[in-house]
Amino acid sequence: MAPPAWLALTQATGDARYLAHADSEFWATTGYLSDPAEHLFYRDSRFFEQRDAGGRRIFWGRGNGWVFAGLARILTELPADHPNRARYESLFKQMAARLAGLQGRNGYWPVSLLAPQEFPETSGTGFFVYGLAWGVNHGLLPARPYRSSVERGWRALVKAVRPDGKLGWVQRIGAAPDQVSADDTQLYGTGAFLLAASEVSRMP
Repeated sequence: MAPPAWLALTQATGDARYLAHADSEFWATTGYLSDPAEHLFYRDSRFFEQRDAGGRRIFWGRGNGWVFAGLARILTELPADHPNRARYESLFKQMAARLAGLQGRNGYWPVSLLAPQEFPETSGTGFFVYGLAWGVNHGLLPARPYRSSVERGWRALVKAVRPDGKLGWVQRIGAAPDQVSADDTQLYGTGAFLLAASEVSRMP
């Protein structure tokens, strides 16, 4: 979440140290928390050896949503000639491919990405729809097959908006995958929804 703000500080002040700090810390964190085989991120070191009841590794949906949406924001702010730009783009594409394959038939992503989907969850889904749509709109991802994933995800998000205008099925504040209900809503879920809308509306 923080690297795009550091990059924006470099743009605002002209001081390259903010960008250098963001870049250094991002790759240190990626080296520590990413699973290179799964192209996904652990929430923290507690999950390195944890498994769910089915013996699957635990990759939190919304946690990976923060990473994926954050990558889109980093690439928006990162200079085109930055020496690590290709590295960011490669990570973004790897995550996109993995995430597209984990989307449920109903358009949502599971709260725990490798587990069967038991119920909708809209905060992770909103971040993933935003990132995938951003990638298509900026030429990093081909329209096929990602447009289909974006459209299914967007329809799912719209379906989760309640009659009173609130977005439902947002996992509550936590530090791991958890239960979600139709009445659960949080501001960060609405923010992810609006981010998704900002890019979906730009798709040709």
